[in-house]
Amino acid sequence: MQLPYLSGDLRDAFDAWLEATLSRYVPPLTFTELRKGVQALNDLWNRAGSGAALAHRVTEGLGKRAALATYFAALRFLATHHALQMVGEVLGTPREIVDAGCGTGAVGAAVARALAPAARIVGIDRSGWALDEARHTWEAFGLAGRAVRDDLPGGVPFPSRGRLLVLGWSASRLDPGPRERLLARAVAHAKKGGGLLVLEPISRKAGVTWWNEWAERLGPAGVREETIRVAIHRPRFIREMDRAARLDHQVIGARVLVGRKGT
Repeated sequence: MQLPYLSGDLRDAFDAWLEATLSRYVPPLTFTELRKGVQALNDLWNRAGSGAALAHRVTEGLGKRAALATYFAALRFLATHHALQMVGEVLGTPREIVDAGCGTGAVGAAVARALAPAARIVGIDRSGWALDEARHTWEAFGLAGRAVRDDLPGGVPFPSRGRLLVLGWSASRLDPGPRERLLARAVAHAKKGGGLLVLEPISRKAGVTWWNEWAERLGPAGVREETIRVAIHRPRFIREMDRAARLDHQVIGARVLVGRKGT
């Protein structure tokens, strides 16, 4: 059974956000140029591994930026939303959401709208362009956000109850050293009673070793591992781009680490 991709006021806000974002990029880009950006990004993530060099290449050129801000941001918002419908109850209602490696802000916005629309979002990213997009995203969904430009794990605040640390499709993009330091921050955060949500693609040729280490290290701090798959009726733009780029997102999902101390 396919579920609606969203419903009610949230669907209206999502549709308006996606349309407004598309209008900033198409034109000047054509749909074909945007499709090439989608395919280029997909190839990068499937072949290029991780690290700072990849992070730079992801936002290099208007086509890839447009693809990230529209197609991939929309998919990550939807995957996060549906994941939280299944596992979000353990996270409660955070006062602050730290979206570490926030990109264009889609994951943090989906978390806030699902759990705590009144919460403040702190978005951390190395890219000034991405942070500008994140500001657009927060405004579109009626959220309060503050942008911090830094390389992870820099910018991640001290552990605190009431603070939810979100790592959406960001830990896998780090070099091993920064990722290990980020894991130490995540473990300390969870042990102090802070909420933690880590989302990554289900199918990855690289990154299995680090993911297993994270699950093992975070388990004693009350964090559990889940795999989420949901069949949805795709938004028209996603459906059209899937067809043009020869991709398929009839089923969306993520590998998830979720929890807080005592849950």
